[in-house]
Amino acid sequence: MSPRLPSIPRRGLSLTLILLLGLAGCAVNPPAQPRSIAVTASEDATLRATLAMLAERGFVIRQADGDLRQIDAVLASRSGYEIHAEVTGGSQRPPGLVLQNGDTYLTLSGRRGGQPLDAVSLDPLFIDVQRRLGLLP
Repeated sequence: MSPRLPSIPRRGLSLTLILLLGLAGCAVNPPAQPRSIAVTASEDATLRATLAMLAERGFVIRQADGDLRQIDAVLASRSGYEIHAEVTGGSQRPPGLVLQNGDTYLTLSGRRGGQPLDAVSLDPLFIDVQRRLGLLP
């Protein structure tokens, strides 16, 4: 007679399978892809224009740090719509640079419903900041 393996109660086996399937179905959200432009304005002016643009568009500013030159904001009218803005300067080019007109860099990234925002969603924000800085006609 062959040795018998210990039996696992059906209920325990079912619960284990459900948990494993649930964990396998967990999706990892892809990272938000940053998009950057370079402008001829100062870092402080670019940060102020970005802050004003977000506030005027109905974003709630969660954090704005002048020393780090970063802004985190969420759109009050849409749950799960968030923007991260960062202003940098110098010779190191930021990721996602699409327009080089100066040495001050504005980088935007964001999420809507846990998914990264695409360029079509971020471009109007860049245009608004450039207009506020007087860089567009």
